[in-house]
Amino acid sequence: MQNLNLYQIEKQQRSGPQKNQMLALLAVLVLLCLAHAAWQGWQLRQGAAQLSQAEVAAQEQETLLAAAKASFVEPQLDSGLPLELAAREADNQQLQRLIGYLQVLASQRTAGFVAPLQALAEHHPASGLWLSGIGLSAGGTHMRLQGSSQDQELLPQYLQRLGQSPVFQGREFARFEVLRGDDQLLHFDLSSQAGDKEPGNE
Repeated sequence: MQNLNLYQIEKQQRSGPQKNQMLALLAVLVLLCLAHAAWQGWQLRQGAAQLSQAEVAAQEQETLLAAAKASFVEPQLDSGLPLELAAREADNQQLQRLIGYLQVLASQRTAGFVAPLQALAEHHPASGLWLSGIGLSAGGTHMRLQGSSQDQELLPQYLQRLGQSPVFQGREFARFEVLRGDDQLLHFDLSSQAGDKEPGNE
């Protein structure tokens, strides 16, 4: 009878990467290192080129700056300029004061003429009395009236109404002349100044 050995020793099988795979992986790693080194070298060359260009540009700027400093001439302030400016400023201020004074004077003169003329028109009789000349001076302070009247009562009444006006209140005529002309009209010439003998302004 033959004995059979049912227990056979199995040969252990090795697991893991093979030698060829290891060599291929190593080759890929070497290629990656070479590529990285090449890229780093290219970056260094680019940086060196840019640095060289920057140094050249900086040198050119320094040269231009040195040339500008050499050719620069510092301006000299005219010693008489401050005095001239002060004189111009004083003249300008004086002119401004003169303009302001003239504006105030013009407004006063305008206001002084408007009010008396308005009062003369408001209190003027409807008929029978005519003003042929109205003279105003000194901003309306001095006044001269010339005209004619058909009735000797109209002129006193007119003057009385003017005296009640705030514009003419307290005013007095220093010269009062009334003459009857060949036309039978009463011609009057009134003035706040006694020496006012010239024709009035219409």
